[in-house]
Amino acid sequence: MIASRILTARVGNADVAVPISIATPFPGDGFWECQFEIGWPEGKKQSRSRGFDSIQAVYNALQAIAVYLYASPYHAAGTLRWDKPGSGYGFPMPKVGYDDLVGEDRIAQVPD
Repeated sequence: MIASRILTARVGNADVAVPISIATPFPGDGFWECQFEIGWPEGKKQSRSRGFDSIQAVYNALQAIAVYLYASPYHAAGTLRWDKPGSGYGFPMPKVGYDDLVGEDRIAQVPD
């Protein structure tokens, strides 16, 4: 694992950890691959991203994580947080998702 972060989801009256981990990228057949995992309260979501080199594979994984987080029912319900509720999750979003960004994510990524 090269990186991890723990978000928090409010489920009922309890705060539940939502761990995110990013594995070390490795070479494939003509590409690099980076696996990642989101530990949702109902179970783990494992996926992977690919890129031309290891940096692109990691960056694509970070963007994929952002898409999963912002598309989650926890985000839609406003019950997912990293630091303060509504401040974002700190992952880069592909440009097509800029309209969905909130808080610090929006400030950091969306040009004026």
